[in-house]
Amino acid sequence: MEISEEEYKLAKEAHVADCTGGSVHEVSIACASLVSSHMLWTSLVQNQYIAADSFASQFCIYVVPILTCLTIAADYSTWITIGMATIAFYLSSSRPKTTPQTQSNYKSFLTVYRAGTMISTCIAILAVDFQFFPRRFAKVETFVASRAYLDTATNENVLKSMIKSVRSAFPILVLGFARFFLTKGVNYQEHNSEYGLHWNFFITLGFLPPFVTLIGFFRKIVPFSVLGLMVITIYQLALCQGLQEWILNAPRIDLVSANKEGICSFFGYLGIFLIGLECGICIFQKDISKSKLSRSIGIQEKSDIKQLVWVESYPGYYVSRRMANLPYTFWVIAFNLSLISLLVLAESRNGIEGRGPAMLDAININGLFTFLLANILTGSINLSYRTLYANDFTASIINLIYMLIVTAVPWIMWRRYNLRIKF
Repeated sequence: MEISEEEYKLAKEAHVADCTGGSVHEVSIACASLVSSHMLWTSLVQNQYIAADSFASQFCIYVVPILTCLTIAADYSTWITIGMATIAFYLSSSRPKTTPQTQSNYKSFLTVYRAGTMISTCIAILAVDFQFFPRRFAKVETFVASRAYLDTATNENVLKSMIKSVRSAFPILVLGFARFFLTKGVNYQEHNSEYGLHWNFFITLGFLPPFVTLIGFFRKIVPFSVLGLMVITIYQLALCQGLQEWILNAPRIDLVSANKEGICSFFGYLGIFLIGLECGICIFQKDISKSKLSRSIGIQEKSDIKQLVWVESYPGYYVSRRMANLPYTFWVIAFNLSLISLLVLAESRNGIEGRGPAMLDAININGLFTFLLANILTGSINLSYRTLYANDFTASIINLIYMLIVTAVPWIMWRRYNLRIKF
């Protein structure tokens, strides 16, 4: 039976509402396929089975497995991840271990981490609108640039730094408001409990630079990680003192309450970003013992110490993405550091030189453009096709073509035209 556009919109909103989420283990396994993909690509390249700069092979190795693990093969993601890792180990064992001949300023594991996160995000924002995307992976109801902030507190005055940060944030804020007006103009389905009636993640990203710049001046006294923990802790205390109840149950009667989720969760994301900056500082330093955080906890210089450690966190409180509370921020930090650590471990078995896989590097170079492209394509597909009623085969083809465009466009822009778009 044919339904009206308004009825279909309500069905789409109900499709992404009241989701309870999946287990930490399952989410970790699905994302761990990125590590196995990188191990497989590295082994195939070093055994000369594929060309290092082949787009087709990189698309098949880095995109297709994540897409299948998040959709039609979600129940078998463990076997897919283990299978790719097994093949990679077998290929690696057939040749001697190699190490880079020259020191490089590039850290290829960061190329894989950043682009892999972007690929997973782009897959999810469209796949969630199809039935073949498990509801446990959907957003529960109830993507670091550190070097730009390293010298802010010492080399520039407050006014100059704030002007520069506001200038860099302005295009992203424009995108955020443009997204709001466009979605309202075309009557696009909305998930109001995610960020509120008018707020969206572009606005959150846009407010980060000036806030980080302002807080960054205190880095003369304490490291970014301590500042981040202070922000998160104060925010969590406010949640416990009644802010959580207001976020979850207060009526939307004015502009602030209409966007209570986006406004309040911003402080959780701010804390995550500040701690991420400190992690970036440690990664980009040749000697981890020189960082303020390392000295404060007594880490001494030692040439054979790895710069990244496995981090585990088991918060005793309910994890809420909607509020970006303390348990959520700790889980995000632990998850991302663990993923980076696994990529470092994977690369320690084989010498990797340069910037890493060319397709992933191209995505990183035009990262914000890639994310914007994915959002535009997602909106276009949803407006032109009723994704909710597509069968698994049709959904797979649509999402595969969509990801082919999302990855091929930045590849062509950078590899063929050396084009880099900055916002």
